[in-house]
Amino acid sequence: MTWQRIAQISLELLICAIHPIPGEYYFLWTTKLANKGGDFGSTWVPYDVTLSLPMFFRLYLICRVMLLHSKLFTDASSRSIGALNRINFNTRFVLKTLMTICPGTVLLVFMVSLWIIASWTLRQCERYWNGKLKKIREKRF
Repeated sequence: MTWQRIAQISLELLICAIHPIPGEYYFLWTTKLANKGGDFGSTWVPYDVTLSLPMFFRLYLICRVMLLHSKLFTDASSRSIGALNRINFNTRFVLKTLMTICPGTVLLVFMVSLWIIASWTLRQCERYWNGKLKKIREKRF
């Protein structure tokens, strides 16, 4: 095993180990507000938000599954021809081949993954404002 392979395995284990903490824990987020003349604003943000974002790095497992279940990777004849031509069967090569064979499916998986990440991110951004709007509505009535 090389140091590069050990580093990759360690990084993979670290990414898979990240998960939200049970319970409700908050930290104070302070930022410079551009729309308020450069004033500083603070709000309490749950740790779940910051720990959930790195969890999306787990989507690399989709590429790993595509590599391990690819016909190019499992077929003995493809592997032997690739070995004779010195082709390295890695994720990049398999993705390029899949984009050539079935571009619609690969793009659909990619777009759905991006849609899920974007919708979750927007939901987390709006989470604070929904709670603030509820408080304003309760004060009115």
